[in-house]
Amino acid sequence: MINGFCYTICSILLLLAVFSTSLDVNILINSDELKFSSIGEFWFQLSPSSLQISEAIVSRYLDPCSLFRNLNCGPFLWHPIIATILTFPATLFFLVISLLLFSIAKLRKRKRYLHFYR
Repeated sequence: MINGFCYTICSILLLLAVFSTSLDVNILINSDELKFSSIGEFWFQLSPSSLQISEAIVSRYLDPCSLFRNLNCGPFLWHPIIATILTFPATLFFLVISLLLFSIAKLRKRKRYLHFYR
């Protein structure tokens, strides 16, 4: 079950890596400078309205400081954490995360077979 989930997410992330690579190649062809697109730019190219809606949903409904008024803290989930992740290079990020999930799934599969044959 978990291996299937890992393989599915890994496949989606690899597909996103291919799409972000094509965006990077397009940027490289149309400009003279070597610049890689960030996750935020890639997301904005795909669907700008969903990026804004996601920020509103995370800031209002998922951030613990906005859910509980007694905490008396400022929102910290979107702006320092997710905004930092959105500045990472898209292709590299998607490739690294997909390879990490693939290796986790392979490790779990190997442990299951080793446990079965004992």
